[in-house]
Amino acid sequence: LVGSAVSWGGYFFLYEGIKQRWAEQRFRRNDSGHGGSSLGPAEHFVASCLAGAVMVLITNPVWLIKTRMQLQMKRLMEKRGGAAALVAAAGDGGKEAIKPPYRSIADAARTIIREEGPLALYKGAVPAMMLVSHGGVQFVTYEFLKKHFGEYTKSVGTSGVSGTGRGSQGQSGTMERLRNSIGYLTMGAVSKMVASTTTYPLQVVKARLQQRSQAVEVTETGEITVMKREYGGVIDCVTRILRKEGPVGFFKGCLPNALRVAPGAAVTFVTYESVMDLLR
Repeated sequence: LVGSAVSWGGYFFLYEGIKQRWAEQRFRRNDSGHGGSSLGPAEHFVASCLAGAVMVLITNPVWLIKTRMQLQMKRLMEKRGGAAALVAAAGDGGKEAIKPPYRSIADAARTIIREEGPLALYKGAVPAMMLVSHGGVQFVTYEFLKKHFGEYTKSVGTSGVSGTGRGSQGQSGTMERLRNSIGYLTMGAVSKMVASTTTYPLQVVKARLQQRSQAVEVTETGEITVMKREYGGVIDCVTRILRKEGPVGFFKGCLPNALRVAPGAAVTFVTYESVMDLLR
């Protein structure tokens, strides 16, 4: 919740600020002051990437802690009697002391800084910086769909202006708001799914780099194993995934992830457009 609130709030604030600044500069450069102030897909992409890069520097520690807390098997360790019991259960693979799970966000931050140093909070920052292209693809897709959706709603609005009474005007306004909301929901979901699928390999690499170097896993037969997955960097991570899992390894969980993020993005963009309408 903290990561999403800060990331989306800061992202939209920066994105709109950069767009507005560039539009004003383009307008001033135009001698006549008419036309030529609208931004193209390339400028939307760059503005989105710049906003994303700033937010990566601010929120990467939050996402790293979130990833590690999602991957740890806290309940299993508690049921099996803690880390000491898991060492015995893991057999030869558990000779090295198993690190206890994080108890909270604050505990995770303290433990990471103590055991790995402050810079460990920025593990995965390189692929995260590359992932700013995710927002670029998403907003270029969204702005493209929004432009054509606007043209469609204008044509529908002009063709549907037949009634002039108050009742028909009220009904028309309600239908227009409903149509816009459904349109924003659809455009937000579609743009997110396109961006998520396009940049998913980068997300896999980022998650692998951010996970804890030591992890407790349960095999299909119910055996407990202690896995060590410490990567030397982006290139090492990519090489090992290709060697051990093949190209398919970069797209594991891609479809469930797209279906997971689409509803949230849809609601986010409807809220975003509603707030922008209120502020205009």
